Order: sequence, then C-alpha cells, then structure tokens
Amino acid sequence: MSLQLAAGQTSLERLETALGRMVQKHGFQRVDRPDPEFAAGLTALLLTDDPQRNLEVLDACVILPESLKGLGDQVSRQVAGADFAPALMQQYGIARAPAVVFLRDGQYVGSLNGIRDWAEYQNEVAGLLHGPARPKPIGIAVRSENAQGACA
Repeated sequence: MSLQLAAGQTSLERLETALGRMVQKHGFQRVDRPDPEFAAGLTALLLTDDPQRNLEVLDACVILPESLKGLGDQVSRQVAGADFAPALMQQYGIARAPAVVFLRDGQYVGSLNGIRDWAEYQNEVAGLLHGPARPKPIGIAVRSENAQGACA
C-alpha cells in the first residue's frame, strides 16, 4: 500500500476560501476594482493581504463579521482581496493589512489596524461607526512583493 501525499492550500488559496465564506455566509461584497464606489450610509471595508506575510489577515476574516453581526443592514460590508487591497491601503494611508476602513456616505471615518482583544475591538468598531467623519490620511507607499520575492 502506498501513501499519496497531496499539497495543501497555498496561503492565497486559504485567503480566497476565507473571502468566499465572508461573501456567502456574512453578506460581504467583494471589491472588484481599484477604485470602488461605496453605498450611502456606513461601510466597513476589510483590506487583506497574503496571509503568508501576516497570519492576522485570516483572523480578521473571522473577527470582523462577528463584530458586525449585531448591526444587521446598518453597515454595508466590503472586502478587498490581495489583488485590490494594496491600492486601497495606499489611498487610505494604511501601512499594513489587515485593516478595516470605515466610511460614511463614501467619506473616510477612520480605520482599525491589526487584531485586538475582543472587547477592545468591539469598542473601537462601535466608536468608528458612530463617530464623526475625519480627514483621510495622506496616502502612503505600500510595498508588495512579486513572485520572485523582489519588492515592486
């Protein structure tokens, strides 16, 4: 009897699985272009990256839907995969993923970077969703690596 070994999912395949779950199970809309238009009202936009660079990205794909669960339709839910997130990170002055950008009527309200303990995360999300709009940070250069590992 021979044992067949199969390769596991790549980090980007795991990210795609997590994003698909967010769309199917939690009502997130996938950002499908570098300059998305956002609906009127409140929007929570999750910016992701290759989980190989930061495992917190996969955690955020689970934590954010749970933290927004009690808000129902009050918040539009968006998620940008590794394809469009770098441009949006630069636009909103985000240094690294995962990050959640909060918008009201398309205008920047604030952002939440990284993962916190549950109570702190809940408090920060509530503060950003109910707080006033703020000036958008100045865009920053975001580094990404190409397939050869060189920075682009």
